[in-house]
Amino acid sequence: MKNILFSLWVSGLVFVPSGLNAQTAQGEEDYGAILQEAMRSGTYNQGQSQDWDARVKKISGDVRVKEADSEEWAALEGGMPLSSGDSIKTADGTAEVYLDDKGVITVGRNSELEFSALTKTESVFSLAFGNIAAKIQHFLDEKLKMQVRTPSAVCAVRGTEFAVEYSQLGKDTGVAVFDEGRLAVSPLDEKGEPQSEYILEKNTELSFTRAQKRFRAVQLSRMARYRTPIAGMRKRILVLRKTWKPVDGVRKAAIREKIFKRNVIRRELDNPRRGNKKGRRAVGAGKPLNSRFGRRAGTKPEQR
Repeated sequence: MKNILFSLWVSGLVFVPSGLNAQTAQGEEDYGAILQEAMRSGTYNQGQSQDWDARVKKISGDVRVKEADSEEWAALEGGMPLSSGDSIKTADGTAEVYLDDKGVITVGRNSELEFSALTKTESVFSLAFGNIAAKIQHFLDEKLKMQVRTPSAVCAVRGTEFAVEYSQLGKDTGVAVFDEGRLAVSPLDEKGEPQSEYILEKNTELSFTRAQKRFRAVQLSRMARYRTPIAGMRKRILVLRKTWKPVDGVRKAAIREKIFKRNVIRRELDNPRRGNKKGRRAVGAGKPLNSRFGRRAGTKPEQR
C-alpha cells in the first residue's frame, strides 16, 4: 500500500509542472492572438499619436499664423508646429503644411486656412478663401477621416491628390482630383446644410455656387493649373519618408512661443514710437500758447 501511495505521489510531481507549463504556453498563445487581432482592428494604439504631427513652413512672401481664440497674426519665418484651431493666412506668399510623412498641403497666395481639428480620426481643414492643393497618402485604417470645408461645400478625403478653391467675390467653390484617388463632395445649400454627395473621380473637377441646384463633374480644365504644385508634392512626400523626424512636445511649445512672443515684442516696440510722436506734438503745440499768453501780458517773447 505504501508503495502504491509513493508511486502516485511521484507521478503527481511529474505531471503537475507539465500541466502548469501547458497552461502557461496556452495563455501566451491566447495573448498573442488577442494582440495580433487588436493590431489588425486598429484598437491597439499604444505609442501612437492621436493627432497629426502638423507643421507649417513658409515658402515665400508674407505668411502669417494665428492661434485659436486670438485676433493677433504673427509673421512666420521658417517653420512652426501646428495645433488644432491655428490658422494660416497668406498675402503675396505661399506656405506648405506637412502631416507627419503622410501628406503635404500647399496654401496658395491670398488664402486663409484654419486647422479646425487635427485629430486623425476626424481632422477638419476650413478654407475661408483662396486655394489649397494637396497630396495625402491613402488611409489604410478606415477610422482615419479628413475633411476640407469651404463656405459652400464639404469634401471628404480618403487619400488622394486634390485641389480646392473658394472665391469670396463669386461665392463659388472649385474642386478637382488629379492622378490618384477620389473625393466625396457635398455642396451646401443656403442654410449651410449638405446636399447630395458627388464622388469626384480621377482627373475630373466640379465647380458650383450655393444657388445651383444641379451639379456635373467635367474633365480637368479650370483646375488644371494645380498640376504643377501637385507634381512637386509627389517628390516632397518621397523626401519626407526618408527625413521626417518626430519633435517632442517641449520643443514644439518652445518654437511656437518664440514665434508668437516675437510678434508681441514687435508690437511693444511700435507703441513707444507712437507715444513719442504724440508727446512731441503736445510739446510743439504748447509753444504758441506760451507766446500768446506772453503777448496778452504785455511782454515780449524772450529773444535768443
